[in-house]
Amino acid sequence: MIWPTYGMGPTVGFWVLVGVAFIALVRAWRRRWRVAPGMRFPAAERLEGVKRGWRARLAHLPLVVRTAAVALLLIALTRPQIAEEETAEVEGIDIVVAFDMSGSMAQVDIADEELVALQNAGKEPKNRFTSAVEVLRDFIKSRRYDRVSLVIFGKEAFLQFPLTLDYGVMLHILDRMKIGDIDGQGTAIGNALAMSIARLRESEAKTKLVILITDGEDNGSKVSPAEMAEEAGRRGIKVFPILVGTESQTWQPTEMMDLFTGHRTYQKVDNQVNPALLEDIAAAADGRFYRSSDKAQLRKDFYDILDEFEKSRLVDYAAAERTETFHLFLLPGLLLLLLEVFLTQTVLRRFP
Repeated sequence: MIWPTYGMGPTVGFWVLVGVAFIALVRAWRRRWRVAPGMRFPAAERLEGVKRGWRARLAHLPLVVRTAAVALLLIALTRPQIAEEETAEVEGIDIVVAFDMSGSMAQVDIADEELVALQNAGKEPKNRFTSAVEVLRDFIKSRRYDRVSLVIFGKEAFLQFPLTLDYGVMLHILDRMKIGDIDGQGTAIGNALAMSIARLRESEAKTKLVILITDGEDNGSKVSPAEMAEEAGRRGIKVFPILVGTESQTWQPTEMMDLFTGHRTYQKVDNQVNPALLEDIAAAADGRFYRSSDKAQLRKDFYDILDEFEKSRLVDYAAAERTETFHLFLLPGLLLLLLEVFLTQTVLRRFP
């Protein structure tokens, strides 16, 4: 049994229970020794030998019931939980997703007429970043035994979370990510590959993958992407680059809003991509190059990559599952309170 940090906690709950028990004992002692109200009877000798009835014997039952009810409700307030955290042997693949968060990921790959139709309907189109995050969310939700890590990169590369099976934490982090979190004035593919390989250095999984999602050409890397791809190949790490975005011109959002419609304005820009570099990376790291022009194709590419691999054995700590148990104390406490009210208003009612 554990208590979450945002509850009362076991220590506070224990001393509160001690206080309740002390108050109950004091009240019982005072009732026992105080002079009870009575009345004069003309023939007191007639009452000699008369035994106390069951109501008199149960006179203190409401106090006992109330004390037990308060104790149970206080325990419920501490939010007790049962946590099971075990080392489990599972099947899976170790996967590092290197995710491009450069400024060009804010571009929108959509036809002119579709953009106009969306804005006429009062909606804004989803950019590359939003579509890729949604695919990543669906991908993580579909995992069960695969350990996943996320490396984000723009001008520099950063570790967002290490290899883990705690999918809830991953989804929470993805929900908070947005364009502009890091410097997007560059696309350091080489740095991202270097950090991804470092994440898999101590992996014991039979299958180790890097899925590289980018929409641009490498610029600003401190290490060569080609050299990192060769290093991945030597370490048995397969790299699968996915180039997102259309091959032709695309829409770049601006900071200006249309004065008449209130919609964001977009301007046509040329895609600055280097498919040949990504193909070379895939070839050097025994992977495959993918070209995803939209969200549906990106989702298909993700699952095509994973479906072809044989599951490998690894040992990892599964995320601790916590079961709330406060209701086991709350419901009996409420029932005891109702019982105390019923007793004091019916069979054990006191009269002046």
